[in-house]
Amino acid sequence: MKDLKSERISYSKSLKESLEKVVNVLSCLDEVEKVSLVGSFSRGRADLFTDLDIVVIMRTDQGVLERLRTLYPMLNLPVDYDLFCYTPREIEACKDRSFFKQLMLNEVVLYEKKRSRRRIEMAGTSL
Repeated sequence: MKDLKSERISYSKSLKESLEKVVNVLSCLDEVEKVSLVGSFSRGRADLFTDLDIVVIMRTDQGVLERLRTLYPMLNLPVDYDLFCYTPREIEACKDRSFFKQLMLNEVVLYEKKRSRRRIEMAGTSL
């Protein structure tokens, strides 16, 4: 049982370190307007089955697959993660859809260009 506990603690640390990397890498890209965390980790869940669900809003003419082919290798995180990458126009078009509303329900903004802010806080825990 002790091994499972230490594994859980180690994985939780990897999740937090991965978020730091996400912000550091993506905030350096001129095209990136906003980076948010959604899903279970944004609600404070951090166990061995937790992944990172990251929403990126970027100004680009690339198609969605091309965007993801660019971003995934840049991040190369040691934990499971999913990227949802939208343009500002796509966000506007889908903001009223139920899937998107559910996705963004517990959004934690990690970086937002227009306010020049960097923040990694969630569920009362500062990372």
